[in-house]
Amino acid sequence: MRRSLLVLAIAAIPGLAAAAGLPSSIGAVTVYQDRAVVTRSATSELAAGEHELVLENLPASLQENSLQVSAKSTGQASLLDVKVRDAYQAESANARVRQLEDQLRKLESQQAELDDQAAVLDNQRELVLMMQRGATEPAKDGTRLTLEELKAIQTLSADTLGKTLAALRKVAEQKEALEREQAVLQNQLGTVRNQLNRRTKTVTLRVNLARAGKVDLAVSYAVGGARWTPAYDARLRPADRNVDLGYFGVIRQNTGEDWTNVKLTLSTARPALGGGAPALRPWVIDVAAPPPPPVAMAAPAPAITGEVSAKRSRPAPLARVTADEMVAQPEPEAIEVATAQVQNEATSASFQIKNPATLLSDNTAQRVAIATAKLPATLQYQSTPALREAAFLTALASNNTEFPFLAGPLNTFLDDAFVASSAMKSVMPGEKIELALGADEGISIKRQLVNRFTESTGFSGSGKRVTYEYKITVKNNKATKEQVTFKDRLPVSRNEKIVVKLLSPADRDIKREEDGKLVWDWEMEPGKSRETVLKFSVDYPGDIDVSGL
Repeated sequence: MRRSLLVLAIAAIPGLAAAAGLPSSIGAVTVYQDRAVVTRSATSELAAGEHELVLENLPASLQENSLQVSAKSTGQASLLDVKVRDAYQAESANARVRQLEDQLRKLESQQAELDDQAAVLDNQRELVLMMQRGATEPAKDGTRLTLEELKAIQTLSADTLGKTLAALRKVAEQKEALEREQAVLQNQLGTVRNQLNRRTKTVTLRVNLARAGKVDLAVSYAVGGARWTPAYDARLRPADRNVDLGYFGVIRQNTGEDWTNVKLTLSTARPALGGGAPALRPWVIDVAAPPPPPVAMAAPAPAITGEVSAKRSRPAPLARVTADEMVAQPEPEAIEVATAQVQNEATSASFQIKNPATLLSDNTAQRVAIATAKLPATLQYQSTPALREAAFLTALASNNTEFPFLAGPLNTFLDDAFVASSAMKSVMPGEKIELALGADEGISIKRQLVNRFTESTGFSGSGKRVTYEYKITVKNNKATKEQVTFKDRLPVSRNEKIVVKLLSPADRDIKREEDGKLVWDWEMEPGKSRETVLKFSVDYPGDIDVSGL
């Protein structure tokens, strides 16, 4: 049996399809950071001769120049051409519009009946009030009702008025319920009417078979409205000085078609950047033209406001346990996360998710696991007490996996306790990772201004000197030896007449960085405290004013 493989990458060709739609299903999706490539498959048994195979209701965002078709056949088939055209969903939507409009008319009729009931009840209420007012007024001949007659009228009117008011409340509740139903139907009607003009794509393939046989099609195309972003969970295990890093892909898609049980791949490639480096244009300089005369400004246009609605992601269903399963259950174990298989290519990497995935076209965020890694870490506490008197735990590790870690948000945990949210930079395999794990009260650090004074300098007292003195105290309240690194700074002079001198500590006790930054690196014994003094002076002529002091 001869099998032929035909692969054709084509652009859109205008035309019409007359054949019936061929059922197809999405089998695989590759998601990029700004689009997705969808692969559909379809099968048909065909007689010998020429046939048109039609794939309908494809998303309007289908990029026609990305369309590729692969075909296999047992009937010695030839793929003649492929056509792409726009289609609309008017016919299927019209019946639903008529149904919703009929329901709204019924509700409007019920609303009118309730309005009539309310008018009758209002009339009854006014009549009772008129009877009460008339009972207290004397007749034309001056006679008045007796006390017993007044009590009888009061009892009758109170009973009637109470029933009338109760009926009015009931009518108001019914009208409110009808208004809610009308609002729901109006929203549904607006959605369906929008679908009257909803555009889709139809792909028509013309094939010719030398003899009867089966044709297997695979059609792939790129669509907009899909993206994925990286996210991370870092869980520090202080007992063994390891970081359990979870690498996830957060996917959103509103391409116009649901992806059900598809083979999912996440790619780090960025097609939007193009295939090569951009070309430089000449940098032209010339004499500046005189500015144009001022023009009166027109009044600003009114702002346009809009409403944006967000769908809440649906929670995953909880697993149910039967009574039989509750008997003699083994000790619970940690759930193994199904991770992805990485495939490194020349310019990108692809993460093939092991389990089939389902993603609805509603822009809901869905997280899939890419990788998990146990990273041996060196723990270090970092602080900038001049800005915040707190020590932040940092884990220094290296990417010992074959996965490139892209930049993304990072949630950090200390064992099972959530401690902070931060961000992780892009880290390639083998590169160093610095994970910020949040503030830790186990290390206390204080910075105190001890002294600040100004004095005159020089033989005639023509110069000035300002001296600052700070005391920095660090205490390790933990039961383990810890590494603590903290930074402070000296003023940076931008004028040769202004001279900054470090008086304490000595240079051997610190490390100097650019822009006047000073770094202390201490190894702190458990339960111990340590102090240092930062002292510096600023000298400048007395006839100038210095900013920043």
